[in-house]
Amino acid sequence: MKKILLIDADSKIPNIALMKLSTHYKNKNYDVDLIKLNIPYFPNKRKQVYDIFNSSLYEKVFCSIIFNNNKYNVIGKNIIYGGTGYDIKSKLDIEIEKEKPDYSIYPENDISYGFISRGCIRKCKFCIVPEKEGFIHQVNNISDIIKHDKVKFLDNNFLALSNHTDILNELIERKIKCQFNQGLDIRLVNKSNSLLLSKLNYLGNYLFAFDDIKYLNIIKEKLKLLDWRNKDQIRFFVYVHPDMKINNITQRIQFIKNNECLPYVMRDISCWASTNNHFYTDITVYCNQPHIFKKMSFIEFLKKRHRNESRIENSYKLYMSN
Repeated sequence: MKKILLIDADSKIPNIALMKLSTHYKNKNYDVDLIKLNIPYFPNKRKQVYDIFNSSLYEKVFCSIIFNNNKYNVIGKNIIYGGTGYDIKSKLDIEIEKEKPDYSIYPENDISYGFISRGCIRKCKFCIVPEKEGFIHQVNNISDIIKHDKVKFLDNNFLALSNHTDILNELIERKIKCQFNQGLDIRLVNKSNSLLLSKLNYLGNYLFAFDDIKYLNIIKEKLKLLDWRNKDQIRFFVYVHPDMKINNITQRIQFIKNNECLPYVMRDISCWASTNNHFYTDITVYCNQPHIFKKMSFIEFLKKRHRNESRIENSYKLYMSN
């Protein structure tokens, strides 16, 4: 039998592109194998270089790389590379893009994933979506995506879709367990769509972004429209970059804590080369574990985490800086 090999280098969830490739080649009577490598994103981690020594046994080998700093960690003969981490412009052939995902290659998974829309109306300087996908446009309906009892939508700015209320109403009517996994744009929340969001059969936290302290006032106003929320039901992505003043970061975190929400710190890759790398690590570990964030102050966390007094002092001094 003809065989192809799919290599999932670093996806955290089932890789949609690889699943579509699997469907495409199974329909052509190929036997499909998947290797999942779980290469970490973090640049300071010791990473193995995977030499796919048996790649010559397959007629074709496809490797998907999500994170740019992992692009040199998979080597082998005749490998066809793709994914955002390899080339921002890489895309599946149109014929393959139209295929349905083959979830059987991820047998432990029980959630559907997919995009209702691609692209975004924003042009955030740290984000590749506008360059990769262009302006927001619809690419699928709900029924195109759902194959399980639960679904996580990967849209980058769902609320910017002109017909997003129609889609929310459908999700409500069908009582679909769902989450907008990449977050929602809180600047686009209004009374109407807030009410619809409250009626969803939602999975986990409602995710929003708080990328810069300059959005504080609008987030204050929009948070009032989410008064139906339970404590800790809302979680904010907190983008962090070494070029930001430290109080840009800490003021956002304190606002989130004061309003009984949760943060999720997302470090720019340049944080690892920063002289304040230890602080960025400490604040990330503190914020990204809800059981710690809710029960401890930052200084309590530092004293529990470290024995090095200098490390504690330095991180706390930065946290308290104005």
